[in-house]
Amino acid sequence: MKTTTTIALILAFFFNILASAQSVKTHEGVKIGGIKQWISAKGEDATKPVLLFLHGGPGFSSKVYSKKFIKDLKKDFIVVQWDQRGSGFTAAWGSEDDPISIDLMHQDTKEVVDYVLQKFNKEKLYLVGFSWGGVLGLQFAHQYPELLHAYVSVSAMIHGDASEAQTLQLIKEKAKQTGNTQAVEELANVTIPFTSWEALYVQRKWTAYFSNAKSSKRYYPKALFKEWSAKWMSIFLEASRTDYSQIVQKIDCPIYFFLSKKDLVSNYEVAEELIQDIEADHKEIVWFYNSTHEVPSDEPKKFSAAMIDVARSLSKNEK
Repeated sequence: MKTTTTIALILAFFFNILASAQSVKTHEGVKIGGIKQWISAKGEDATKPVLLFLHGGPGFSSKVYSKKFIKDLKKDFIVVQWDQRGSGFTAAWGSEDDPISIDLMHQDTKEVVDYVLQKFNKEKLYLVGFSWGGVLGLQFAHQYPELLHAYVSVSAMIHGDASEAQTLQLIKEKAKQTGNTQAVEELANVTIPFTSWEALYVQRKWTAYFSNAKSSKRYYPKALFKEWSAKWMSIFLEASRTDYSQIVQKIDCPIYFFLSKKDLVSNYEVAEELIQDIEADHKEIVWFYNSTHEVPSDEPKKFSAAMIDVARSLSKNEK
C-alpha cells in the first residue's frame, strides 16, 4: 500500500512539472461579435497569468511590432493578441460590410476577455491598452474590474482633443522658434477638432518631426492616412471628443499608466493631469524617457520589465 501511494505521489509530482512546463502557441479565428476575429496566444508556461494586449490605431494590428516585447513577456505571461474588427487578419477575413462602431468594439472586448479566460481556465487577466486600445481598456476596467488582476494603460488616450490642442500649440511654437516656414504654414490650417484627414496627417507629421521621431515618408506615408480615414476617421473623432476621465471616475482594480516624457501624440502632460481625476485602489505612473508614443516598440525591454514588475508586485501583495 505504501509503495502504491509513493508511486502515485511521484506520478502526480511528475505530471505537475509537465503541466507547468507546457508552452502555449495558438492562432485561431474565433466568433466574436458575430464575425470571425483573430486571436493568438504565446507563452512558455501554461500556468502563468494571461496578459491581453489591446492594440492601437484604431485599425493597426500589433503583429508588426509585438515580437519586440513578446519574447521577454512570454516567460512570465501567456501573451494574447487580438486583431480588433477592421484590423489585421480580422479585416482580411471579413467584408467591407462588417459594421464598426465604438460600442461594438467595447462589446467585442468583453467577449474576447470572456473567451480567453475560459480557454486558459483563469479567473482574471492583466489587460494592457495601448493608445487607442486604452479607450477600450479603460472602460472595460471600469465596468469589469473583477475580471482583472490590473489594468495597464500605455500612452494613454484619455481626452484626445485636449491632448491634440496642447500639442498643436507646442509644435506651432517650435516651428516659429526654429524658423521652419513650411511647418508654420501647414500648421496654420490645422484646427482641433480635426476637420479632415489631411489636418490629422499634418499634425502627426510635424509632431513626429519636433519629437525627433522618424518622420520620413516611409514611416508617415500620406496615402496611408487617406486610406485609413475612410474607415476610421469618424470613430477616431468620436473617441477624441470624449474625456474618459469624466466617464471613468473610479476603477476598482489596480491601474498603472505607462507614459513617455516625449509622447506628444497622447500628450503626456495632459494625460498626467487627467489621471488625477481617476480614483482607484492603487494608481501608479511608470515613466519612460527614450520613447515617443510607441512605448512598446521604442523601449520593448523596459516595457516588458515594467509589466513583469507589476505582476510580481501584485502577486506579493496577494500572498
